[in-house]
Amino acid sequence: MAQKRKAQEAFGQANGRLSAFAAARLAKQPKPAFADVRESKGTTLGAVVAEAPYDGRHDAFDASSEDGIEEDVQITTSVGPSPGTPLSTVKPKGVRELEHGSLEISFRSEEVAVCVGIYDVEVLKGVITVYGATLTPNSGRRRICAPSTAALPQLLARRSGTVIRLHHVKSSLSKLGKLSPLFKKVWTKAKGSKCSFNLLYSTDDDELQRSLSLLEVDRTTEKLLARLSVESNTKTTRIMAIGAKSSGKSTLNRLICNTLHGKPAVRKLHYLDLDPGQPEFGVPGQISLVEVNAPLLGPSFTHLASVASEQYRLIRCHSIAATSFKDDPDHYLACAKDLVQHVNTRMPLVINSCGWVSGLGATIAADLVKITGVADLIVLDPVDQTLIELLQQKATAITVHRILRQPSRPSARTPAELRNMQTMAYFHQRASSTDTTWSSKSISAARPWLVKYAQPNAGIRAIVSYGQLPSPDFLAEVLNGSLVAIEAIENLHFSTAFGRQDDAEHDTTTWLSSTPEGLPYPFPNDQDIPRPLDPKFSHCIGLALVRAIDVEQQELQLVTPIPESQISALMEREVVLVRGGFDAPEWAYLEDLYCGGEEAAAVERPWVTRREPVGVEGAVWRLRHTPMSRPA
Repeated sequence: MAQKRKAQEAFGQANGRLSAFAAARLAKQPKPAFADVRESKGTTLGAVVAEAPYDGRHDAFDASSEDGIEEDVQITTSVGPSPGTPLSTVKPKGVRELEHGSLEISFRSEEVAVCVGIYDVEVLKGVITVYGATLTPNSGRRRICAPSTAALPQLLARRSGTVIRLHHVKSSLSKLGKLSPLFKKVWTKAKGSKCSFNLLYSTDDDELQRSLSLLEVDRTTEKLLARLSVESNTKTTRIMAIGAKSSGKSTLNRLICNTLHGKPAVRKLHYLDLDPGQPEFGVPGQISLVEVNAPLLGPSFTHLASVASEQYRLIRCHSIAATSFKDDPDHYLACAKDLVQHVNTRMPLVINSCGWVSGLGATIAADLVKITGVADLIVLDPVDQTLIELLQQKATAITVHRILRQPSRPSARTPAELRNMQTMAYFHQRASSTDTTWSSKSISAARPWLVKYAQPNAGIRAIVSYGQLPSPDFLAEVLNGSLVAIEAIENLHFSTAFGRQDDAEHDTTTWLSSTPEGLPYPFPNDQDIPRPLDPKFSHCIGLALVRAIDVEQQELQLVTPIPESQISALMEREVVLVRGGFDAPEWAYLEDLYCGGEEAAAVERPWVTRREPVGVEGAVWRLRHTPMSRPA
């Protein structure tokens, strides 16, 4: 097996450092037994975690069963208004505690209830709006995820006499807090909490005294949403919002989706997710097309799309392996064009654009307007007037709506930390046709897929680098411990996907070489620079974490949340792994350290002892055997 390398060697000095948030959290934890060794040798924390003994948890990496409604719990609510920033306006006498963790609230018209945490809302009588979605007694129960890291949604009564019931739930999403400080203290109070949500009359009612903000929709935005809803009856709806970073595009897009979804004639819509840095339904570094069949009632990491989901169905996805298209804008546009080809023209289309609106970003935005055929362009001012004129030139029949951007709010997480939260939630999710659950097991407890990378029984055909191209001598070092995209190539189009002529389909020896470890790697020479995969002949299945490279067996160990049914379907396809500018998965390196403490150093990691194989029998992709329990 390839020798373990240090995190610093794999990702460089800049990416190897912990964020200030993570460092502050770790500083409060008791130092493990190997802390002095780390300091004396001068190695990085990531390298120490890689060498730390395993903590003995080798259960199947499955989802927590704690996703139902908990019985016999007590609701923690405020007794009335208190000083601080006002949140809820509903009267305390209209709030009634019920059994089984339910809270019943009676409203007058325009009264508001605001909660932090995870809960199900059920309208018993009347009408409420939340996140722009209209809920009635026919809407059933809807899950709302309101973490402290995002603006808290308002449950607004639209008529007097409205009655709702809030249900306590035990969601496995809240269990991620024990694996990473990124998810710590984002819901309700961890210890001693008797309910998954708290009703807040003001910010002072928060037991954890966090900096909370309120999701407010001004009158101008409400009028715009109403207008777009009415116009969707008479014309093709293709809506794009543009604006600078942190201007509120993501929130506005959710409001638009929920407003359109609430119309009786619109039960489904398409969402074109073209922001690789802050995607709504995918992981950073990808762009995708998603069919939305349910309202969006939480931040992006709470409703990641999948091919199995009935609520947020992934139609097609491409990876650019970076959080920005600056290194290859042509490939980004080619991927966007391919996604547009799969849009159902009979459905409303909402387009999520990037926050780059100057220079190259402005040029790309103009191209996207033309490619997608935008009918309604929402401009979150201030935006340069020259850009608006350029966008209008690209589309002949376009209506421009201009609104002021919302004031930026202080955030408890940096953009990089929010991206890490989204990626971590992706790797821990267990998607299904109904509800998504999240595994509370650390990544080290996952059984990786063992994938042959050398012929004749190779499970992958090539490993491609986007952006900077490492030398073949260093590819294994860079690849080990990094994130890669799993790309499926259309049948009989392997060479074509790489931009080669059809006559090279069965002869890849002229352009596909190998590294010293035998990894198939198209490396550039003086006359030939590898191009990214052609999106017309390829698409992304999902992401994987390269856990190890076994040179002796010529196998890669890949950890991925992709279900076994999809992996099985890959057997009939040509598969390529794509690496590039993905964020280093520091959260994965630190999970054992954060949740295990000193106990994580007591037991050897069971990398070698195996049980009988599980997974797709006899296939080139197979699950790593479950490690055997140590004798008592």
